[in-house]
Amino acid sequence: MKKIHIGTILPFIVFCLLFASGCSKSSDKKEFRVGLLAISSGELFRHGLYVSRGATLAADEINSRGGIKIGKRQVKIKIFHADSGNNKAITTKAVKELIDSDKVHAVIGPVGSSAAIFAASICNSKKIPLISPSAGTSKLTPLKYAFRVSYTSRIQSKVLSQFAATVLGKQPVAVLYAKNSDYSSEMANFFCSEYRKSGGIITAQLSYNSADREFASQMKKIIESGAGILFMPSNTKEVQIQAAQARMSGYKGVFLGSDSWDPVDLVRNPVFMGSYFTDHWRPGLKIKKSVEFEKAFYAKNSCEPTELEALSYDAMMSLCAAVEYCGSTKGKAIRKALSEMPVYSGVTGKFSYNDHGDPNKDVLISEIMPDGSIESRFIPSR
Repeated sequence: MKKIHIGTILPFIVFCLLFASGCSKSSDKKEFRVGLLAISSGELFRHGLYVSRGATLAADEINSRGGIKIGKRQVKIKIFHADSGNNKAITTKAVKELIDSDKVHAVIGPVGSSAAIFAASICNSKKIPLISPSAGTSKLTPLKYAFRVSYTSRIQSKVLSQFAATVLGKQPVAVLYAKNSDYSSEMANFFCSEYRKSGGIITAQLSYNSADREFASQMKKIIESGAGILFMPSNTKEVQIQAAQARMSGYKGVFLGSDSWDPVDLVRNPVFMGSYFTDHWRPGLKIKKSVEFEKAFYAKNSCEPTELEALSYDAMMSLCAAVEYCGSTKGKAIRKALSEMPVYSGVTGKFSYNDHGDPNKDVLISEIMPDGSIESRFIPSR
């Protein structure tokens, strides 16, 4: 076999490496690569659709203006979609592919707290900024490259407890939460702690597994405890079953919820009339950017946007604002810019990310009225 001398192929290897490096740098200069990590299969597929529509609308608007301004040049946004699934294995695989194969500069998503923890841990180790539209878990806070547009579980629990104590008259409260959900468990624990600090009474703190569909024993204890308020920090599907069984069992108190409640479904359910929950956004808010967002969204999709679409829109817009602020697509620079850039005026209100990636913003609390409409008020979180 003919021998090939290293001296003969070395220049060729060097040329290939230089060519590949040049292509990578050229690609970085031409586009800002964003991974969109959202559930696109299973019973929660709608969440993925909302994230995609909100973030894509923002990217399309920026690209229509020529792209993100980085110094004297403009860079177009390119989105890479990935299904986060609803478990650690699928989320982990999807994030690694976005970072290692698609070479994304940043990630938007996932929606749920558990999936966000898995994804953010990987992004943190790779120094890739991640912005979740709605994950509230406090476990994201220690991760340097993790950000979120939504309130943290601690902040909204604090505001909810203050609201229950002042507006709802400091009635005895019972809490029903999913013990196998990071989000639900945190909300329950934080709320109980804050409510007790205000002098309120927690009559029962009861748990269940997310797969449960029968809550007769819990409802019996809740009614016997004399609770005037039932706090249920769980997803809409579970909460609808729980609220229906509570009324059938004879519970006549007020239902109190968190940002996991989806008003699109609940306003059509008479069981929830007179209930309160933390919200992030709703159609009709008198915020200039919110009005503009609604018009643009309807023009593109022929339907009204949801709060998750608004949060995802703000996630993409604030991410791009950080890139323009630092003038770089490098993860370390974007991470620093997100924490240091001026207050961002978004669709969901004005906010800034603190050093821990949590937003400083007021909390929106909504009430479902007897006619199915919603009335909301902003309450300061500080």
